[in-house]
Amino acid sequence: MPATSFANLLGVAAIAFAAPFLLGLFPRIRLPAVVLEIVAGIVVGPAVLGWVRADLPVQILATLGLAFLLFLAGMEIDLERMRSGAGRLAGLGFVVSAFLALGAGYGAFALGLVRSPILIGIILLATSLGLVVPVLKDAGEASTPFGQLVIAAATVADFGAVILLSLFFSREASSPSPS
Repeated sequence: MPATSFANLLGVAAIAFAAPFLLGLFPRIRLPAVVLEIVAGIVVGPAVLGWVRADLPVQILATLGLAFLLFLAGMEIDLERMRSGAGRLAGLGFVVSAFLALGAGYGAFALGLVRSPILIGIILLATSLGLVVPVLKDAGEASTPFGQLVIAAATVADFGAVILLSLFFSREASSPSPS
């Protein structure tokens, strides 16, 4: 078993604490904490300074953190509103987005930019409920009708994209011809 160091984990924890703390010190800066955290991750990560790497302890924490984030995002969904117009509107928005995304995928395919227009379409459909909910909560909009509509749309988009990706890759995995 390789030696385990928690130095990278300490760096990630320090940034996770520092980003919202710094934004709290400067209330005039109207920036969601997730934006600062992503930028900090780029700067201190392997792409720029290389101070922090995603080793095993960081990967374990990332998996747990994502599970917590998605669980908390699920708790923000008001099922009564989803059964009303918000759910239908989110579903309709997903279908329209699917056609637009597939159109963009096939357009990129026609230009010779991609080999799999359906995969590009599915990728364009994907959103991040884990980013949408914290931004709405920071703005105080998560419990408003607008915030619930956005959360409903992001939920439908996340579930739809995951299901479509699963179907796409299960078809690719069962294909008799090599890629």
